[in-house]
Amino acid sequence: EVALEAERSAQAAREAALEAEERELASGREARREAESRLHGLEVGLAEAASQCGFIAEKVLAEHQVEVASVDWRRQLWMADEPFEPSAGLGELDEDAAEEGAAPEAPAPARAARGEPTEDDLRALDAADWPPLVREIAALRERLAGMGAVNLVAVEEYASLRQRHDFLRTQSDDLWKSKEELTKAIDEINATSLQLFTDTFEQVRKNFAFTFERLFNGGKADLHLVQAEDVLDSGIEIIAQPPGTKLRGISLLSGGQRTMTAVALLFAIYMVKPSPFCVLDELDAPLDDVNVTRFTEIVREFTRHSQFLVITHKKGTVAAADAIFGVTMQEKGVTRVYSMRFNRERDEAEAAPGAR
Repeated sequence: EVALEAERSAQAAREAALEAEERELASGREARREAESRLHGLEVGLAEAASQCGFIAEKVLAEHQVEVASVDWRRQLWMADEPFEPSAGLGELDEDAAEEGAAPEAPAPARAARGEPTEDDLRALDAADWPPLVREIAALRERLAGMGAVNLVAVEEYASLRQRHDFLRTQSDDLWKSKEELTKAIDEINATSLQLFTDTFEQVRKNFAFTFERLFNGGKADLHLVQAEDVLDSGIEIIAQPPGTKLRGISLLSGGQRTMTAVALLFAIYMVKPSPFCVLDELDAPLDDVNVTRFTEIVREFTRHSQFLVITHKKGTVAAADAIFGVTMQEKGVTRVYSMRFNRERDEAEAAPGAR
């Protein structure tokens, strides 16, 4: 019985050891399954990473003609801290910007120059702190995404816009130059016109004083500018003083005096620049016989330089003429013209050529 109990105890111990082995084996199987699952996940991730690397390598090769596998990334990462030197193309753009008057951007601070890396330097990069680099890469990608899509025709558009800008600037400069020349010409014309007007006005004033005194057998007359500040746009006031009256404006004169004053002003202007032919239409209508005589005398004086055709009903004016052309209607609806020339040497009248 003692031996049987010992055998049972040994059997129980062996069963307990077997159960422990089975639990340990089950735990190992579970760990193996987990390891296989992780291995599968890593293989999938590795395949995806390899596919992505292949895609990136193809894209880099297509866009930049660079074999990614041939790039020593550790050396490039080490040399990335060297100072940046702009390319010739960027320099040309900066010069163009300077020509446009834009303020040049301040140059980025130069990073410390680094020589060729040693083996220890390259091995140190293997132990680099990658999470900050990953975060920097993500930030740079966000900035690139914020810049929008790349405009592949930006250079051509810039050249076209630059050419149009130069053309428009040339046109604008020509317009401003033309404006300055026109302004200068206008100023010269105004100055010349002012000088000519001033000289002519002074001459007319002198002539008006002479013709007025000649027509009125005395008296005074003058011309005044209403606004002396702006001579070219100024009005003119006529001041007349017939003999025996006070100096006053032409509006206060009688009808005959106004007519004689107007005749005096007319001949004063006529004396500045006489014309070869002059027509006076019943200018003597408001004049009495005495003033008609004075009028015809001054007209006859001017006939030495010009021909005068006077339309009149005054006998004194008709008597002073060298030739008469009369219009009459003796029969209703029938108009006839009679012409007559005075021969003052023989003191007789004769028919003018072409009379009918």
